Amino acid sequence: MEKIKAVSYGVGNIGRDIARFMVDKGVIITGAIDVKNVGKDLGDVIGIGRKLNVEISDKADEVLSRTAADIALIAVATSMEKIYPHVKRCLEAGLNVITTSEEASYPWTSSPAIAAKLDRIAKENGGTVTGSGMQDVFWANLITTLTGAAHRIESIEGRTSINMDELGPMVAEFYAVGKKADDIYKMIEKNEKLPLGDEVVCLRMDLENQISDLGLTAKTITESVKPIILDHDLPSKAFNKDIPAGDVTGLDNTIVIDTVEGILFKATQTAKVYEKGEQDINEWIIKGEPTIHMRNDNPPTLLGTSSQIVNRIPDVINARPGYVTIDELPKLVCKIRSLEHYLNT
Repeated sequence: MEKIKAVSYGVGNIGRDIARFMVDKGVIITGAIDVKNVGKDLGDVIGIGRKLNVEISDKADEVLSRTAADIALIAVATSMEKIYPHVKRCLEAGLNVITTSEEASYPWTSSPAIAAKLDRIAKENGGTVTGSGMQDVFWANLITTLTGAAHRIESIEGRTSINMDELGPMVAEFYAVGKKADDIYKMIEKNEKLPLGDEVVCLRMDLENQISDLGLTAKTITESVKPIILDHDLPSKAFNKDIPAGDVTGLDNTIVIDTVEGILFKATQTAKVYEKGEQDINEWIIKGEPTIHMRNDNPPTLLGTSSQIVNRIPDVINARPGYVTIDELPKLVCKIRSLEHYLNT
C-alpha cells in the first residue's frame, strides 16, 4: 500500500504542527512552500529531531511542477480572495487541497464566484478542495451531532473565544489587532470592509455548515462587528510588543441567521489578544425540547486546527472531485493508523 504524499504549503504557527502531524501519521512530505525559513530543511523547522530532506522554498510553482504529491495542505491566509491563487495553482498541478481558511469551510454565500471557479478547476483536474480546521469538529459537526438528542429545535446559539497571540501576527492583523480604534469605528460607521472583511466572519461559515448539515435553508444573514479596546497597555506575543491603551486588541463578531424553517442560528466569536488568566471557550446551547448545553473550557484551538486537518486527508482524497464542504464529508474521527490505510481501494 503506497504512502500518501503531500506538500506543506505554509509553514507558520499552524503549518508547522500540520507538517509534524503528517509525519507522525505516515504521510511523506515531498515539498514545502513558505516565504520564511527558505533553504532550511523542513524537519529542522518543525522540530522533529531529524531532517526530512525537504527544503523550504518560496517558489511555489517550481515546487509543484517537480513534486509528485496527492494533496496540498495550505495554511497561508483566511479569506477566499487571498487563498484563491494558492489553491488554484495546487489544483492545476493535479493535487487535492485542504486549506485552513475559515471562509473556505463554506464559501458558497460569502464568496460564490471564487468557490465556483475553484469547483470548476478542481473538477477539470480531478481534484477535491475543502476548508477544515478547529471549526470542523468544535463549531460545526459536534453541534449538529448533538441535535440528534433533540425532539424539537427553536434555536442554536454559540460563543467562542480565541487567542490571537497563539495564532500569530498574520491572523492577528486579520482581526484588526493593533489598529487605531478611531479608524475601525469610522470604517464601521461607513459600512466599509474591515481588515477581516465583515463578510468573512469565521463563525458565519460554521453556522452555514450547521444549517446545510441539518437540511435547512438560510433566509437572512445579519453580521455585526465591535472592536475590543482596553484602558491599559497589553503585551502581545504575536507582535512582540505592547498594544497601547486605546488601540484595538481584537474584535467581537456576532452572526445571526434566520432560516426558512423558523430556526434561529446565532453565534459570537471573540478574537483578541488575551489578558493574563483568560482562556479559549467554546459554548453552544441548542434551545428546544430538550434544551442541550455544551461547553468546552480551553479547547485545543491551535493544535486542534492542525490535527483535524491532518485527520481529514483521507476523507478529502476519497471525496468526489470539486469543491466539497465539511458538511458533505464523513464524520471526522481520529485516524489511528498510518493514513494510507483509510483510502478507498
